[in-house]
Amino acid sequence: MKEFKRIIVTGADGMLGRGFKQVLSEGDSGCLDCLFLSHLDLDVTNLDEVMRLTEYSPDLIIHCAALVNADFCESNYQQAFDVIVGGTENIISLAEKTHAKVFYPQSFLIFDGIENPITEETKPNPLSTYGKLKLEAEQKLLESTVSSLIVRMAGFFGGMEKDKNFVGKFIVHLIELIKKDIRSVDVGDRVWQPTYTKDLALNSMLLLNENHDGIYNMSCHGEASFYELAVKIVENLDLNSKITINQVSSEKFNTKEPAKRPLKAIFNNKKLHDNGLDIQRSWIISLQEYLSEPYFKKLLIESGVKDD
Repeated sequence: MKEFKRIIVTGADGMLGRGFKQVLSEGDSGCLDCLFLSHLDLDVTNLDEVMRLTEYSPDLIIHCAALVNADFCESNYQQAFDVIVGGTENIISLAEKTHAKVFYPQSFLIFDGIENPITEETKPNPLSTYGKLKLEAEQKLLESTVSSLIVRMAGFFGGMEKDKNFVGKFIVHLIELIKKDIRSVDVGDRVWQPTYTKDLALNSMLLLNENHDGIYNMSCHGEASFYELAVKIVENLDLNSKITINQVSSEKFNTKEPAKRPLKAIFNNKKLHDNGLDIQRSWIISLQEYLSEPYFKKLLIESGVKDD
């Protein structure tokens, strides 16, 4: 069992960063000293700022800092490059100086979705600027002398008010519709693997503590269309009497998204399974746990959608 004495988490106030913070703060991680750095604490594009962390002497850097809005990246290439690729290069420089291991969370958007299920051997072919930059950052890490673990993750939910993916955005949208007395909403049929950030962080720390490196896939068990996911969200929040979900073709929404995404991208956790390290759960169970957080009840009450 590997013991990390000093861990840095970049992007610690983002969706995945919060998952790692929760796991490292609550669990028996073997971490004696963890430094959780949000964007306000650390600008990863600033090499001088990053290299000042040499004094902290980390032995593990969990590099969650990124510009994760794929649509924004399409029209803001330089900013996206600076954060995603440049920021990773700076983290590599810090790791080289301190001999730290780097954990890099990778996006499913480096794949085109033509081959399913996606294994660790599937060749990436990103369709968007975001996916291309994330893949370039991964390659920079693999080409370096730094010890690294790269986990290619399915689309995830988590982080509550920081949830910028479908679950978080859809709940906000639901509240707006219900407040306007709109009784139904159309949701597309694109297929996703909704995976809980807490589950990802737990499983990733298991890999790290077992001293694994290289590339692993990681996703929930099962898959769901956005329509199926939306139905479960409404059920879990007990909003069935207030709004109806209608299934439509995802083609209706494709023209509204600047970043092209695969219609279906499903991971097979082959290496996790082969190593006996797949502790992912069904997305249905994880989603239910996530939406039972007091935050969501408070959100619905304060918005006037539900009574106390």
